[in-house]
Amino acid sequence: MKISEMLYDAARYPFSGLKQLLLLGLLILISSLFLGQYNELYVYLDNILGDSGLLLAIFLFFAITTIFMILEAGYSFKIVEKSINGDEKPPELNNFIYMFKHGINETIIAIIYFMVPFIIFLSILDDAFSQINLGIPEISDEIAILLLIALIFLGFIVNIIFTIAIPHMAFKGGSFKEAFRLGEIFKKIRRIGLKKLIIGYFIVILGLVVIGGPILKEIIESSNIFGFVIAEELIAPYIIMFSARFTALIYME
Repeated sequence: MKISEMLYDAARYPFSGLKQLLLLGLLILISSLFLGQYNELYVYLDNILGDSGLLLAIFLFFAITTIFMILEAGYSFKIVEKSINGDEKPPELNNFIYMFKHGINETIIAIIYFMVPFIIFLSILDDAFSQINLGIPEISDEIAILLLIALIFLGFIVNIIFTIAIPHMAFKGGSFKEAFRLGEIFKKIRRIGLKKLIIGYFIVILGLVVIGGPILKEIIESSNIFGFVIAEELIAPYIIMFSARFTALIYME
């Protein structure tokens, strides 16, 4: 399958399950509304509970945000898994325990894979902004430049591996350890072809999902309350479903 065919398939995929698209959008909308009302929640709890209201507001903020993010990741994994198994339509947004479990797995896997690039990023950030003190030993500007080059290169390599690791885990039955079978993952990358992966990464993952989608979402969201609802209810879930489907199609090559 050509990249253009994958793009077409992934682009129409969310519309083949409008109910799932809207339900996923509802999860994202509720989460966004909660985040937007954090200050009001804090003031309300502070008036009722006093100083302990702040702690409760912070706890609720992180707990609810984390739960919704994990469920979104779990549904994304479910799309990848079902697509690899041959399903042409988005899976039902149900079995939340299953989604939560795989959402946690995917989140932990992402943390492990991107830990080193994140540490390098913090080192560069700490060096670039002297007012930020992260406790990282001071480095010279020359080393900071080398670290930046290493970050770009390493980030790209890790992204390519991670793009295959998640569908590989799904293909192998969802076992956590399968996401770290690097020998099998590299073999799969060779079979797919690095050229196709690079094109897919830069055009789709980086260009459309990471940059284009969020910019479009921000533009629509900032217009008015209706724009906010449209962005959270339609644009955000579309990006998630599009990205998951495309990732599965790449892997199936």
